[in-house]
Amino acid sequence: RHAEAPSPFATRPLTPERVDASELRSTLTPLSPGRYRFGGTWGQEAYDLYNDFRALVSHEVPSGELSLVLETALRIAKAEVEKRRFGATARPGRSRGSASPRTIPAAVRRAVYERDGGRCAFVSDAGKRCTETRFLEIDHEIPVARGGESTVENLRLVCSAHNQYLADREFGAEFMSRKREEARRARA
Repeated sequence: RHAEAPSPFATRPLTPERVDASELRSTLTPLSPGRYRFGGTWGQEAYDLYNDFRALVSHEVPSGELSLVLETALRIAKAEVEKRRFGATARPGRSRGSASPRTIPAAVRRAVYERDGGRCAFVSDAGKRCTETRFLEIDHEIPVARGGESTVENLRLVCSAHNQYLADREFGAEFMSRKREEARRARA
């Protein structure tokens, strides 16, 4: 008997020494104006979520085409995250109020997000505005600790880096470093 050559399609368990991190990275390649190619590796949970979602939107996307299903999912996810983070909604209601001065009502978060155009509102001493649209946080110009209120006029949208910079400038780098470490320990 001859030993059979191993099938090129046989699966071998992945071990840390066999995993090439470059194979696991996602890719985004512009093809032409307004068209892009995405590529990446999905885990089982993501694959199962995709299939479940594809079934749920089968009336909206009867072809089940990957790009159309993902576009639908991203549109829904974006609206949900904007609602949670910045109070975005088509039908705003009345604020229930809060005893905490740190609580920012949805209508105020919504107005700040719209006014600042969904990007960091930090302006450097040279007059240049930050262009960051990721890791955005709502910052009190006059901090709550110094009597600042959660009003549209006292709030601004800033990226996390500028939020830390402003806090360091307001309260001192050493004090803020201690506070951040305390928060890290509390989360752990």
